[in-house]
Amino acid sequence: MKTTDLARRRGAAVALAAGALALSFGVESTAVADEVSAAAKPKFQMPFACDTHWRLDTYDSGHNPALDIVVRGNTGSSGKNVLAGYKGKVARTFWDRGAGNVIIINHGSGWYTAYYHLRDSHDKYVQEGDNVVAGTRIGHIGATGANSGGWAHLHYEQRYKASGIPTEADREAVHFNGTKYSGTGRTWTDVVSKNC
Repeated sequence: MKTTDLARRRGAAVALAAGALALSFGVESTAVADEVSAAAKPKFQMPFACDTHWRLDTYDSGHNPALDIVVRGNTGSSGKNVLAGYKGKVARTFWDRGAGNVIIINHGSGWYTAYYHLRDSHDKYVQEGDNVVAGTRIGHIGATGANSGGWAHLHYEQRYKASGIPTEADREAVHFNGTKYSGTGRTWTDVVSKNC
């Protein structure tokens, strides 16, 4: 092994150790701390009641990795409860011309979830600053906003950003119960919620 390779490896080991030490003291300003935070993705569950069945869709590259979700078979999704899929704090609730009623939840360590097209007013069930747990009702599936296409569905995103509230540019592949649901033009016809 060359001396430069050995030095590089030792430097990386020292940086990782320093990052771990910084995290133990609550310091999050280093790149190493950001990488560790990103690796600690919460174990998100579907935003629906336990043992219910759903269809998940991605579309073109501009939409993926977001999901549009409807009841399996699309037999009528309007008004179905939307639940928090992991504990956190409501970061924002607002109306958007395209997305309709929107709620964004901060789950810690830079991870957020976003919920679009909710039927009821964005602040009917939760307000900014409210704490939620998995299973807390935050709204109902609706068709609000110009981008809903007039059909009731939940547009859902998992986002990551080291600091500040992430935007659509910060979307990450969606995982539910440890399974990844991502890819352009994909459909999963029967996914069972384990938000129990």
